[in-house]
Amino acid sequence: MLKIVPILALLGLFAGVLPENAACAESKKASVERTVYDRQNAVTEEELLRFLRILPQFRAWALAQHEEAHPSLTEGRPDFLYSSKTAAWIKQRGWDPRRFFCVMGKMAAALVILEEGNDLKGTRPPDMPPVTESERRLAHRHLAKLLQAGGETAPTVAVEPPTLPKKHER
Repeated sequence: MLKIVPILALLGLFAGVLPENAACAESKKASVERTVYDRQNAVTEEELLRFLRILPQFRAWALAQHEEAHPSLTEGRPDFLYSSKTAAWIKQRGWDPRRFFCVMGKMAAALVILEEGNDLKGTRPPDMPPVTESERRLAHRHLAKLLQAGGETAPTVAVEPPTLPKKHER
């Protein structure tokens, strides 16, 4: 069984279920864009690799700056929580903040699906976005990189083999 739960907790994802009132349910039906994940394209391999390159830097920066930034729930609906300072940091690295957190949320959801061994139809927490089959396969293909970028494994460090001392010739 994979050890994915700590990365999800670290990212602040899929925290739990918040009660939803009838007014919120009505406004959800009425709005064209029901969640922050609506109208978002599926995550591509190129995009995932770009995301994985800056995720460790982002996590370190957010921790050092005491910034809370992650996908979240607002009034029972998926949302993204981040400050203007966080948005500026992400934009400086060539990302739209909304897309950055969309990729984060979708890949975290794909990791849960991989760990659970199913698609979680009907049992998905309200802050967990839907994941396409291509995104699930993408997460599976890059599982080690996702876990490493999320701090679940120690980074691989290339170590040179030790040099043996030369024998002295007589």
